Amino acid sequence: MTLVVVAGVNSHTGELVAGIARQRGRRVRSLDALDDPGTVADAVRNARAIVLIPKRGDAERHAHAAVRTLTITARRLAPAAHLLLVSSFAVGHGPAHPFNRVTASLPGRLAAERALRASGLPWTIVRPTWLTDDPPGAHAISLTQDPWPDGMLARADLAATLVAAAEHPLARGKTFALFNEPGQTTHDWASVFAGLAPDPRAIAT
Repeated sequence: MTLVVVAGVNSHTGELVAGIARQRGRRVRSLDALDDPGTVADAVRNARAIVLIPKRGDAERHAHAAVRTLTITARRLAPAAHLLLVSSFAVGHGPAHPFNRVTASLPGRLAAERALRASGLPWTIVRPTWLTDDPPGAHAISLTQDPWPDGMLARADLAATLVAAAEHPLARGKTFALFNEPGQTTHDWASVFAGLAPDPRAIAT
């Protein structure tokens, strides 16, 4: 049975990811503390997917360190693991975006994304827009590689997308934002991920 590690499971989104993964027959390990090498090693060992959801607030600034810790450990104990990072749509907007000015999280998020792309492991970077508590499947989910996206997104739909991306090789090596639109949720994730372009860094490696 495929093992999925959810780093940040004490967040609402992390709980949703863990729940969906279990519903799909995956084993799930939770990883809250990344500052203890032994705990990280025990959680990551033999994982096939690792989903990192940095915590809001000051912890966002440590996203780079979290990515480095997970990638170093995964290369040793789970070399086939697919790493998925939850970043932010505001990264594409750059320093001018109000969210980046208020939270001061942009440098940490940029460093985390760069470190993941350079890790040598399969990876996906997901940049959700403003999160809501709307019920799952109430809206269509749109994925975009436009660097200046905006919109609203149900946490439940973010979690469903993360689990789908962890399962589909076509999501690897790609960065995308996502938001809700009127319509029905897609079930053809393979086609959705196939329509996204690989990052130049992914092509180079």
